[in-house]
Amino acid sequence: MKEEDKPMSIYLCISGIVFSVYLIANLWAMSSNRLNQPGYVLTDLDGLVGVRHNSLSRLFSGFTTLVAKQHIRRIQVSSECLTLFTDADDCVNIWLSDRYLPINANYAKVLFPQAEFVDSPFLP
Repeated sequence: MKEEDKPMSIYLCISGIVFSVYLIANLWAMSSNRLNQPGYVLTDLDGLVGVRHNSLSRLFSGFTTLVAKQHIRRIQVSSECLTLFTDADDCVNIWLSDRYLPINANYAKVLFPQAEFVDSPFLP
């Protein structure tokens, strides 16, 4: 191995380790009972709801998206995704495994009672 090739292989090893740690943390967060409970994914804050829309935001609260309850007009459920649509046609996609999707969809109905609920054939 040439002397100039050694730094590149060190960077590749470090990149591989970082990616592996991220992948393992992501898979763990997607299957964690605690991190996928409705009260954790959708946190009621009076007039606002804190939405932890992916596994990274469930691990680190700094990535939480805040939405106003009165601005959610439609809740749509599809395969592995719960989508909240606002009055301005913006949307927040909440990525969940099929195991946690129904319970989180029912909780979203409770949090946003004025919103239209669009059910999907993917739910059991």
